[in-house]
Amino acid sequence: AQPNLPDDWAGGFLCPCHGSTFDLAGRVYKNKPAPDNLEVPRHMFVGDSRLIIGKDEKGDA
Repeated sequence: AQPNLPDDWAGGFLCPCHGSTFDLAGRVYKNKPAPDNLEVPRHMFVGDSRLIIGKDEKGDA
């Protein structure tokens, strides 16, 4: 347990600068200083157990 995290926090991401917390999908929790959800980077699945980050199905990087 950490003092700046809610007791019912199921995990996710924490911004240590301003104390915003995000769920595992990158959505910011209510009443936090972050104005937006986290940006999802380009990515593509290339198999059941392989993910490439920084490139998408169109070949864009």
